[in-house]
Amino acid sequence: MRFSETENDWRSEYLRDIEVANNELIEKSFLADPKSVICDIYVLPSRNHQTFYGKLTAERGFYKIIFAKALQNSMWFSEPIYMYRFEESKRFENHPMKKGRIVCRAKLMDKSLIKRLLLAVEKLSENQPDAVTPTLDAVFTAVRIYENGVVSREIMYTDPEKLSFQNGAVDPEAAAFLGELYLSIEKIIGIGD
Repeated sequence: MRFSETENDWRSEYLRDIEVANNELIEKSFLADPKSVICDIYVLPSRNHQTFYGKLTAERGFYKIIFAKALQNSMWFSEPIYMYRFEESKRFENHPMKKGRIVCRAKLMDKSLIKRLLLAVEKLSENQPDAVTPTLDAVFTAVRIYENGVVSREIMYTDPEKLSFQNGAVDPEAAAFLGELYLSIEKIIGIGD
């Protein structure tokens, strides 16, 4: 999870980053009826996994993800960089030594993944401890659940083991699923272009 060196408030940076991603989706005409959005997911990973923001939707019996991915190339690295924020990619769109871009797409999804996600979030207690530890090796994940176009629940974590389940229950399977959620989505949307 890579936040800027001058920013100490990861929450503000996260909100700015999803605003950049949302604006890019709108600009490139990847739109979703707000009432069709089941949830959205933002991931700021480490180890060159894909940063992404995605809206999971259900329309006319089809489930899909409308997503944006941040990418950068640099004259100093031969491989593209996928783990940086949208804000950085946008800032480096016309930079002479770095090239940032935001790729937007939509893909069909299997309903079972969405059902597993909703079930895992449903098992969580309403009041969550601080499960975000901003370190370079952490994978920051934010999931917002929507009802009638409005956010009804928000879960943010870097360590799913710190999440609190209802009635003090322990659910290693749900915690493991939430910990691997970014990899499950990455398999669907891919890395890079």
